[in-house]
Amino acid sequence: MQKQIKLLGIASLTLGVLSAIIWMLPYGLMLALPIGFLGMVVSTIYVYIDTKYELTTKKITPGIIGIILSSIPIIIVLIIIIMSRFK
Repeated sequence: MQKQIKLLGIASLTLGVLSAIIWMLPYGLMLALPIGFLGMVVSTIYVYIDTKYELTTKKITPGIIGIILSSIPIIIVLIIIIMSRFK
């Protein structure tokens, strides 16, 4: 179980960092959104398994960091939508 949770943590961090970096590239937002969604799914699975089996006692885990990083492209899209509504 420890090996699987470690792999999920690495995957969630990798996908989160990848989506957080790709959205800054020209036309990268369209690629960052699916990667960010996948990163959120993997991070959610990590957090679920971690809390179910109480594997770590830390408050900040790779799953939480992955969720935050993976949500950056979605937050950017929401900001763009809100800003376009107020113009």
